[in-house]
Amino acid sequence: MRKHLFLQFAVFFLFMCSALAQELPNREFRGVWVATVANLDWPIRGAAPEHQKAALRDMLDKIKAANLNVVFFQVRTECDAFYRSSYEPWSRFLTGTQGKDPGYDPLAFAIAEAHARGLELHAWFNPFRVGTVANPAVYHAQHVSKARPEWLLSFPNGKKILDPGLPQVRSYIAAIVREVAQNYDIDGVHFDDYFYPYPEGPFLGIANEDAQTFKAHGAGFQNIKDWRRHNVNETMRLVHEQIKAVKPQVRFGISPFGIWKNGEPAGVTGMDAYHAIYADALHWLDHQVVDYLTPQLYWAIGGRQDYRKLLYWWSDKAHAAGRHLYAGHTVNQPGFSPDEVPHQIEITRSNREKNSLGSVIFRAANITGNTNLITTSFQAATFRFPAAPPAMRWLGGQAPAAPTDLSVTLNEASNAYEVKWRRNPANTHGFKRYLLYTTTTMPAIGALIPEGAVRAFTSAETVTIPVAEVPSPTSFWAVSELSPANVESDLSNVVVLGSAFPMLAQQDTPPVLTADQLLGQPAALEVPTTLAATASPALTDATKVYVDITLRKKSGVKAELYTMDRKTKTRVLKEKYTAGHHTLTITRGKLAPGSYMLVLEYGEKRLVQKVVFN
Repeated sequence: MRKHLFLQFAVFFLFMCSALAQELPNREFRGVWVATVANLDWPIRGAAPEHQKAALRDMLDKIKAANLNVVFFQVRTECDAFYRSSYEPWSRFLTGTQGKDPGYDPLAFAIAEAHARGLELHAWFNPFRVGTVANPAVYHAQHVSKARPEWLLSFPNGKKILDPGLPQVRSYIAAIVREVAQNYDIDGVHFDDYFYPYPEGPFLGIANEDAQTFKAHGAGFQNIKDWRRHNVNETMRLVHEQIKAVKPQVRFGISPFGIWKNGEPAGVTGMDAYHAIYADALHWLDHQVVDYLTPQLYWAIGGRQDYRKLLYWWSDKAHAAGRHLYAGHTVNQPGFSPDEVPHQIEITRSNREKNSLGSVIFRAANITGNTNLITTSFQAATFRFPAAPPAMRWLGGQAPAAPTDLSVTLNEASNAYEVKWRRNPANTHGFKRYLLYTTTTMPAIGALIPEGAVRAFTSAETVTIPVAEVPSPTSFWAVSELSPANVESDLSNVVVLGSAFPMLAQQDTPPVLTADQLLGQPAALEVPTTLAATASPALTDATKVYVDITLRKKSGVKAELYTMDRKTKTRVLKEKYTAGHHTLTITRGKLAPGSYMLVLEYGEKRLVQKVVFN
């Protein structure tokens, strides 16, 4: 016992030091697979509905407590369903009997419970697998193995899959996904890595089992292997097409095997998806039929399948295609120390400029069971503060209206701040989530908020924050709302606490930040460290603001003035400028005398600065 406690302390100390060295992102995809096949994570097979529900609630509570923000919930394991399907029977992993109604809708229940905790839910499908066992006696009459036996490919190991070479099979899979996207409030659709069968022991994978299908449907392909890859690619295209036709902002992602081709990147060797299971993930990226990839990078840092090399390679490919990469991690790999996965996540974060924007953990039981102290390390350091999933710019979508009436009250008895706000009545989407920020400098717009500033990611309009979690001596508080597509609103009113504002520190409910309270603050509130242009401090007279900028290349320039409580803004400039030096003249217009925030945007950079009109 003493040895175990010492190990926990050592791991905690190690990860705390690591967290101090690397800022925690405010936006980061933090997912976990919830496997229902063979009841790996959930449910208890045959248990009463209320017991199954209670177990799922408990699992989601623990996922939320580890500061994860997305669950991949497996809804189709072997051409069955964890939801009300017009195509396929209820899964036997619910009741013990395939086709037997479990007495409730597991997917609808899981979505409601996940959303109540602010968690995204991506419906996880296995597209082609017909069964996990060789014995067909367990299958219901509605099951595809009984209803459409001509669609199946059978293999010497007793396993069967839907034949990807049949156009009707590809359309069938796309229709199944469309039905779920249409009928359920899912946030994403996720496919795992089972396409053509993996080699298993003496079974070397597909041989000539699909020769007749190739003869009937392989026109234009001289190579059966290229034809197989085409079949998988075409399935992914159809699925993407059907998802976007129903709900364009539902994300589509796939978790391919971690090695695309043997020898790519250089030095990485092993079985690969391109040749073994005919999965060409680069094709999906290049043709943008996925919104994200989650390659299963289940190897250690260093060695023949080096996590670092693979992560960099996949990131480069995702970035070139303009799509997101969320690395897949396993926790209980033999030889993994407790710091292996946290160090892998550090490597992932170090490559964020290449769209390496998050991680997914295999699987939920490792979070709930704290395998290899992973939950301890997440809560202590790696995911110490919450984060929201990143938005996907190509999906578009409107930003919600900003929350209002933010207030912060110190509860001395509990040594915690009680924080409340109101949802803007203009926002009507059902899945609501808020980001609560605390910073030591005046918070500006979105990307300018310093990393590590999130203190809550919640679906409620009230939250309690321990005093120890709040920066000092001065803290600025603000809250924003996210759309279902993760587009962020403007910030709410700002509340200020701390010694820099002694007149506020004595009040139970501090007022919002006003211009008068900022008169002693520095003019430049936030300036990016790397700019595509440089800007001088703003000079003001009674009605105008003058800003000198130097652009390295042609760029659009936009300027807006905000009131200090951020409730009102006005656009005062939007033009294109050539490279070189320019003096911008920004007029006060109808604005009253007083202090304002000037937000100057050029390229993808921003300058935020206080200006005062007399």
